[in-house]
Amino acid sequence: LAEISRNRARQGFSPTETAFSVFALKQAVHDELDAAGEVATSYGEFIGFSSFIDGLGLMTFETYTTEREQVINDQAQLLMELSTPVVKIWDGILGVPLVGTLDSARTQVVMETLLQRLVETGARHAVIDITGVAAVDTEVAQHLLKTVMAARLMGTDCVISGIRPQIAQTIVALGIEFGDIVTKANMADAMVYLLERAGWRVLPKAEDAREG
Repeated sequence: LAEISRNRARQGFSPTETAFSVFALKQAVHDELDAAGEVATSYGEFIGFSSFIDGLGLMTFETYTTEREQVINDQAQLLMELSTPVVKIWDGILGVPLVGTLDSARTQVVMETLLQRLVETGARHAVIDITGVAAVDTEVAQHLLKTVMAARLMGTDCVISGIRPQIAQTIVALGIEFGDIVTKANMADAMVYLLERAGWRVLPKAEDAREG
């Protein structure tokens, strides 16, 4: 029954459909007794059998619910990983564009993914862009600070970009301190800053031609 419940949960059956496959045993046994003319004489035994089937149905429902919760958790974890990409945007510079809500669980995924990519690429600069983060409160700010500090321990210079006017006002109103962490209004400003830190200089084509 547990295996049937798990399979049906993954195949998209409803709890009612799954439990009905067990409860249907009652009707099958009742029909057999009725056909043999033994319903009246076997009524007591049938009540006991009915209670037994009810217990099986409850166990089936509990197994189904547990499996569905696991499926949902697996899907949520997958979506979290897909919505937290760490991409190479320049030699030695990684970008972490965040969209949606930043909570403890997602921050952990961001931190682990970023640190792993730092090990793989050896990048020494990173941009954490929060343009797509709906709101920044004290908790979100603390999560960002933890991520930046973890990257610093790996020797990476981090910039937080996407500080819109509304977010800046919220940060000031909440008294949140970013310390010596560099913040920029958008990804472009952050890239200019990090390219200069990495020893690059970006010039318009005309100006570049004149200097050449």
